[in-house]
Amino acid sequence: MSGRSVIVTGAAHGVGAACARRFAAAGDRLVLADRDEAGVRALAEELKRKGVEAAFVHADGANRLHVHNIVAETLDAYGRIDVLTHMAYEDYSAPFLETTEDDFDRVVALNLKGAFLINQAVAKQFIKQKAQGGAIVNLMSVEAITAAPDHVAFATTQGGLHQMTKAVALALSPFGARANSVGIGAIATELPEESDEEEVGASVPLRRIGAPEEVAETVFFLASSAASYITGQSIFVDGGRMIRSGDAAPNADEQDALR
Repeated sequence: MSGRSVIVTGAAHGVGAACARRFAAAGDRLVLADRDEAGVRALAEELKRKGVEAAFVHADGANRLHVHNIVAETLDAYGRIDVLTHMAYEDYSAPFLETTEDDFDRVVALNLKGAFLINQAVAKQFIKQKAQGGAIVNLMSVEAITAAPDHVAFATTQGGLHQMTKAVALALSPFGARANSVGIGAIATELPEESDEEEVGASVPLRRIGAPEEVAETVFFLASSAASYITGQSIFVDGGRMIRSGDAAPNADEQDALR
């Protein structure tokens, strides 16, 4: 399984960077893409100092030319693509009645159109390679399933990505390639800046905030041969947050009873 050619978008920080480091630890060769040129360059240099083959591309995933550049850089560097981990998305919060058309278009372009473009470009390369085993893992928020009144634009894109991944999985199945998604909830690096981590952690059934490395392990599994019969599925790495009925955390008596 080592030595695969792996694209990681949204790689400069947080979960994307954790995914890149996890693939690197397995000996995979990486192309890292992000809108944050300084951040993605720094990660590529960090990995190369450790002996990892790593290139980077400064790219806006909603730009078709930039997506072409990501694929071209990967093929130039390694001659093939084996895995896509797509992490690039933008959180957006605003009251529904105050969300402008421009805001909606921008969020949809980056979060949904961008995912479509990179998924399609990589899928075409999988088919062209005529080799089974290619894997796509799309990262999304738990708001692919849940919703909030001030996240209408964002939740729309996450639900769309959830369904898109299923459709991509079906389109790739005849060619022996797979697509799955990982939903993120209550992960330290992905929380809004104003979040109170202690308060958020108290609302999670596992009673803590998750680490980006925990998401990366799930992504790595879905991209590996250990998941060769899994496609079109979504795994939510959220500490059990989505299975709770209501928002209230267990009170002290309930916590004692669970110990």
